[in-house]
Amino acid sequence: MSISVIGLGQIGSAIVPHLLALGREVRVWNRSPAAVEAMVALGAERLNDVQDAFASEIVLSVLFDDAAVREVFTQEVLSSAGGHFLHVCMSTVSPDLADELQQAHQAAGSGYLSAPLFGRPEAVKQKAANICVAGDASLVEKARPCLESFGRVWVVGDEPRQSNVAKLCGNFLIGAAVGAMAEVSGILNAENADADAFMTLMTETLFSSPIYKNYAPSVTGTRPLPATGLALPMKDMDLLAAVSTANQLNSRLLTSLRESLSQAAEMGFGAYDWSMALGCAARGHIVGLRG
Repeated sequence: MSISVIGLGQIGSAIVPHLLALGREVRVWNRSPAAVEAMVALGAERLNDVQDAFASEIVLSVLFDDAAVREVFTQEVLSSAGGHFLHVCMSTVSPDLADELQQAHQAAGSGYLSAPLFGRPEAVKQKAANICVAGDASLVEKARPCLESFGRVWVVGDEPRQSNVAKLCGNFLIGAAVGAMAEVSGILNAENADADAFMTLMTETLFSSPIYKNYAPSVTGTRPLPATGLALPMKDMDLLAAVSTANQLNSRLLTSLRESLSQAAEMGFGAYDWSMALGCAARGHIVGLRG
């Protein structure tokens, strides 16, 4: 079985070595040639034209956002590609785009799954990603060996959009935890208490989960996570807010988190990981972060 990977950012590049380890023929395409060269050095085949990716039986796309996915997967491209392949979209995109893609693939006679994942690049490298999948059950089973090469598959529905909604909800839960830690950090800082000692107490007892353990030191500024910027979490929270509004729901915590992210960006922390940005904003720091 041949596999094409479209998009070689940090996640896409971390996926390719696992697919190669399966002994499959792996083809790669990316706008930036440097990322392609790195994967070719590992044994992947270079694709000079993204259209050639659809000659594979399975196509994994790991693109940034709705616009990037739409640019590659046009109706014209899908129609001319033929209907023999399965497209597994691993991007965190809007549920509405998932609906569009499902309909476009059905019209072209090809398969489609949504499979966004939870996990930073280091988790993918360690085969510890959690992949949120939704779509036709037979297609899920076809994609399962590839996906399980770098993580655990969690099936959350039979309509692709359901996994996109689930991924956005998961990101919101992470953001809510980060936001709560940031506010606590601000309160403790105002009282001149030891925020790091308190976070150690919490992460070693009541909240001993990876989210709290990984983000707490970054929230307090002791061990900042790599600067990934607020654009991505703000985009995700906006997408989830649109889903909430469409269903006429009153999502007050989500609204509060979006306001906190916007405030952090306005204060000058927009380039940093949301844990560091929200922590600094809650403590009332001025622009100019340590680390």
